[in-house]
Amino acid sequence: MISKIKFIIAESFRGFFYAWTPALLSCITIGISLFVITISFFSYFLFINYTNTVTKDYELNVFFNESISLENAEKSFNEILLLPSIKNGEFINKKKSAEKFKTYFSSNIEDLLGENPLPYSAQFNISQNNRNLDSLLMISKNLKKINSVDIVKYDKEILIRFENIINKLMTTFSIIGIAIVIISIILVSNTTRLMIHSKKESINILSLLGATNLFIRVPFLIEGIMQGLLGASMSIASLYFLKILLEYIFVPLVIVNDYNFQLIILLNLGLGIIFGLIGSKRAVSKYLS
Repeated sequence: MISKIKFIIAESFRGFFYAWTPALLSCITIGISLFVITISFFSYFLFINYTNTVTKDYELNVFFNESISLENAEKSFNEILLLPSIKNGEFINKKKSAEKFKTYFSSNIEDLLGENPLPYSAQFNISQNNRNLDSLLMISKNLKKINSVDIVKYDKEILIRFENIINKLMTTFSIIGIAIVIISIILVSNTTRLMIHSKKESINILSLLGATNLFIRVPFLIEGIMQGLLGASMSIASLYFLKILLEYIFVPLVIVNDYNFQLIILLNLGLGIIFGLIGSKRAVSKYLS
């Protein structure tokens, strides 16, 4: 049993170094694909955290009907405040509205018009789970159904811009990542195919000696795993140097701590093994039937 294991391991290393050029190319491609996947994954969450920071005080402005009394306006405000989609809010009476008007326009509205026609209003901060365009559209639609509410306003353009950027980034990274993954699997498969053709005579001899299909196939599968692990190591090394560079330049902004980097290492090693195994198994299934 031990001699069989030694033979399988020796054959795996021998095959890997026999065709080191295509094997190295496969490793580099796997490394690039893992690097892109990891960067895409963390870029997405970094951008999500950034947008949450930018929009953490995002306000939805509600203007009540001009004819409504102060008591009814405050009652409607408190009802809206109880909604699960609302984090907190501020009621703005006519006096506060006049003060805001004076701040923006440097004029007293009562001096200009002889009275204060500004309606009662309120500013609401949206809960964390509802800071997206679809949720705001739904909240706005529901608030407009309230009889005392006249107008509901929010900065729709900001959310549209953020969501478009996120969607474009994810689409781009996904397309690039999938394309490189497919290429890396094909290269591993082609490298394994070259190994199989170069060992055709040895494979025939082993078959005549009664070797099982599994015994013949395992060295090629291990070669694929080795390519995946080497590619993962390249990716991890590149990501580590990138981490050091980012920590040096953008210390306050870097969120990749040691715990996160351990997850990155495990993710790369796991995916590297999977990519290498898929590529080698593809060739083995096709050319060692």
